[in-house]
Amino acid sequence: MRFIPSLITVAICSSYPLYASDTETAIERIRVQGDFRQQALQNISGSVAVVGEQDTKRTSAQHLDDVLNQLANVNFTAGASRGRYIQVRGIGERSEFVDTINPSVGILVDGIDYSGLGITGISDLAQLEVFRGPEATRFGANALAGMINLTTKGPTAAAEGKASVTLANFNSRQLAAQFSNSVNKQIGYSLSLEQQSSDGFIENTYLNRDDTNNIDEFTGRLKLRYQASDALTLQLVSHFVDQNNGYDAFSLDRNRTTLSDQPGQDLIRSKAIALQADYRGLPFANVLAQLSYLTADSDYGFDEDWSYVGLHPDEYSTTDRYLRQRDQLTLDYRFISSPEGKLGNSDWVLGLYAANKSFDLTRQFWNWDLWQADAFVSELSRSNAAVYGEINTPLSDGWNLTSGLRLERYEDEYSDSSGGSINNDDTMWGAKLSLNYQVNPQALIYLLTSRGYKAGGVNGDALAKAADDSLADLSSKASFKPETLYNAEFGVKGVALDNSVSARVAAFYMWREDMQVKGWLNPDSGPQFAGFIDNAGSGRNYGIEMENRLQLHAQFALSLSASWLKTELGRYITLDGDVFTGREQAQAPRFQYSVAADWYLSEALLVNVSVQGKDEFYYSDGHNARSSRYELLNARISYQLAHWELALWARNILDKDIGVRGFYFGNDPRDGYAPHVYEQFAEPRRVGMSASYQF
Repeated sequence: MRFIPSLITVAICSSYPLYASDTETAIERIRVQGDFRQQALQNISGSVAVVGEQDTKRTSAQHLDDVLNQLANVNFTAGASRGRYIQVRGIGERSEFVDTINPSVGILVDGIDYSGLGITGISDLAQLEVFRGPEATRFGANALAGMINLTTKGPTAAAEGKASVTLANFNSRQLAAQFSNSVNKQIGYSLSLEQQSSDGFIENTYLNRDDTNNIDEFTGRLKLRYQASDALTLQLVSHFVDQNNGYDAFSLDRNRTTLSDQPGQDLIRSKAIALQADYRGLPFANVLAQLSYLTADSDYGFDEDWSYVGLHPDEYSTTDRYLRQRDQLTLDYRFISSPEGKLGNSDWVLGLYAANKSFDLTRQFWNWDLWQADAFVSELSRSNAAVYGEINTPLSDGWNLTSGLRLERYEDEYSDSSGGSINNDDTMWGAKLSLNYQVNPQALIYLLTSRGYKAGGVNGDALAKAADDSLADLSSKASFKPETLYNAEFGVKGVALDNSVSARVAAFYMWREDMQVKGWLNPDSGPQFAGFIDNAGSGRNYGIEMENRLQLHAQFALSLSASWLKTELGRYITLDGDVFTGREQAQAPRFQYSVAADWYLSEALLVNVSVQGKDEFYYSDGHNARSSRYELLNARISYQLAHWELALWARNILDKDIGVRGFYFGNDPRDGYAPHVYEQFAEPRRVGMSASYQF
């Protein structure tokens, strides 16, 4: 911890001008889209990381997975073929099987809730924002630990377009195209299309195939903007995602070679539409409103035994498959004070939120008690209603106070094919109080406290199996309570007038109450597991995160993000009697860092080199399996012509095996089902070339 004061000193020093001249126009202009009001990144109290198009180019990122490694105190888990579950400051889910989860870190794409579905294409990325720490006032129950907010490119006044192609090893291809324009002064539009495909990074020696863990994803996004009047702007947003990925990731030999005779799948087809309105005709406030609808069908399944019939006399051969249908309708209606509508000198926000979501599941599995194929069907309907507000009050001499509050009510109705039926409901509240000192236009010091929350829910798997004598202990796990997170944070942000130095540092301490953890019961040490979400008393998460950029020369820039994190489980004893009290929490590496250098060898030739590192971490709160510490080395060289850009790139140059999901149990009959750490690995060494044409 002795290095923390020096980091804060760097941030404070970087906030002062390097020369005494009026260069206001040179100040960093990154504006955060996901907050109540669009404002400069340097002026927002709270820890927010922003990723733009140029940042994704640095590592030739093609998916959200490729971006998250650049960010401090952000981790992710591959729930299936892609990284779908995100952890911020060590808090977040790792998977979704029978029970419907309420994510601790939500995902918004153009304001539409994709939490739990993940993100496919990012070729039309305009800006990605990662809010770290509880953001309940702004985002509600899906932002206990933070929020991912992605904004895609929209309509433009003049014609703009881009087409790109990428080829890489493992038979990988990416085709993308975007075009935007205006029909007239009132109507504009944008369209983006992207197709990604790859054989994946697994060889199935039994089937003699290298595409059982393949990637095949299509993403289409359309925006129509209509300037109805000087006071009213309407925008229609439409998304379509068709993901047909394979899932064959775990190996009995604990490497990238599998033996599955029935490889699984990870299919998602989703459609979403949103109507957004921006009305500025009221004398006291501007009105922002969004009505959105999303429907998604998913098919996620895998070969449970990871092998083939005939491997060993003590073998078993089963599959597990989860067919889900999700429908959601959400409304967010917000009043934002205009200069004429202030309360004294205070700006204010008042909003209403309502959502109705349904989750239907059909699980096809092998019933070990009946010794036959079986199915389990469940239905969950959830309604949310919330009212929220925020007031920003200037004090004196650069000081101001921001206070926010959100009240939210949720109601669940659950039923399943085993006769289980339960209703859950609760009223939750979140808040934020921030004291900010604007040292000068380029520097901010803030001290904030915030309270976040996460809804409780129903353990359908536990409820269905509680009648089994061998699983009677599950009767107490039919449901679980909401979780609450308290956060105290001190931060410093600064940027030099000429943008040669920018720095952001945040130190935080978070306290979790009734923290939700994933539990498993394995009564006979066989292939039958019962999963449930449990409340584990309390937990602590504290640390520091920083992001700096140094323009060391007109042709050379250095970017650095780093974090240190300490976590601890409160009193937690599993149903199997394992004691995890005081242990570090899952998916919470002690340190992370990313160092990137951008070197312009000429006006047209650019070299990017980056190194990303992460400490080891536990894969679960229910066992002690851990990942390995790693460093990733990436490089890219690009040449810019008038309209063309050509690039050669490589990721994970050292070809490290990076674990993105891990279990600890026995699944190999060849060694008597002795327990091992089984891991799913991220991509190995990737080498490719890209070409894009922009006009």
